[in-house]
Amino acid sequence: MKSFILPLLVLGILATPAAYADYDHSDTRVALITCGPGDDLYAVFGHSAIQIYNPDQGIDRVYNYGTFDFDTPNFYLKFAQGRLEYALAVSTLDYFMATYYYEGRWVKRQWLNLETEEVEALYHFLEHNALPENRYYAYDFFYDNCSSRIRDVFEEVLGERLHYPNGDKDTTATFRQMIDLYLTAHPWSDLGIDLALGVPCDARAGFREKMFLPDYLMDAMGQALLLRDGEKSPFVAKTETLLEENPKLRSAEESSITWLFWCFFGFCLLASIFVSPERLRWFDFGFFLIIGLLSIAILLLWFATDHSATKWNMNILWALPTWLYAAYLILRKRTESSFFKYHSAVLFFVMIAWMWIPQSLNTAVIPLVLALITRCWSWQKQIFRNENAVQASPE
Repeated sequence: MKSFILPLLVLGILATPAAYADYDHSDTRVALITCGPGDDLYAVFGHSAIQIYNPDQGIDRVYNYGTFDFDTPNFYLKFAQGRLEYALAVSTLDYFMATYYYEGRWVKRQWLNLETEEVEALYHFLEHNALPENRYYAYDFFYDNCSSRIRDVFEEVLGERLHYPNGDKDTTATFRQMIDLYLTAHPWSDLGIDLALGVPCDARAGFREKMFLPDYLMDAMGQALLLRDGEKSPFVAKTETLLEENPKLRSAEESSITWLFWCFFGFCLLASIFVSPERLRWFDFGFFLIIGLLSIAILLLWFATDHSATKWNMNILWALPTWLYAAYLILRKRTESSFFKYHSAVLFFVMIAWMWIPQSLNTAVIPLVLALITRCWSWQKQIFRNENAVQASPE
């Protein structure tokens, strides 16, 4: 939900001069701008912004809560830890639209049905929020992002006048299910996100919470009403398309990866039946090492970051850190251990309890877990044969 990032130095120049300007807002209009999904992962969920426009007063300001500064010290570390500050940036509409023209993404504008005093209140709120000392905030993908911030701005400025007629509607969709809808063309990214996100993502998203996605914010504001003096009026006065999607600039969908992992499991199963595990020692070393490193990444995201969505990650039930020990055993040829017997049993019970795990695990994980079971079984079978051979040998 981030846009391409403008240098914050430039944004500061754009944002500051108008902060205390006294304008006549009788003809000023306000719009919610929604941008469609892009091909890149950073853009796949779309984007939102607010425009305040009055050409007679020289006002053309787009307020964008989805920017950050690449020059931030320890940028990548802070990003990984969930401690990177995002900022409200201000630009003109043409500057804001440049990225979407280039990427061929649709852009829609909803003109809002606001009275002059409401426009003034919104303008001053945003200008105050755009000051250097106020523009930064702690980003949270689900609860505090470029889209939910705009929802909060409207609710803060308009108060009880803003009414959601469907706000009490029950919903069964979870946060994970909602973002999965945007990742159908990005199966590898979908898998990576599902491996990184924990139980909090499987909570049900209420009507307001759904507005963390720009599409849902646009739809919710299109349904919203303004209550004034006992009368109701639509919050959105008019919707127009600023930019049509250009399918020629969009990439083709990627194919599903689930079949690839099932083929991988098929290979592991056949190898476990017909090939001695010692002949596949380096294969198993690499396999167990990768899963062990994955478990370390899951634990770091869980305990070493401020990301709320990566806590209580149930992928740790199968991506155990002890797989690193399995890689060590194979590397050192210490295959007399009972490790493989116990771990295959653990994974077997994980598969039985799959439906009751309080987290929706990616279906591509299933063949990976089965592959782990088969490779453990192969090594345990070899250990059993070696033990029998020792017992049968003459003293």
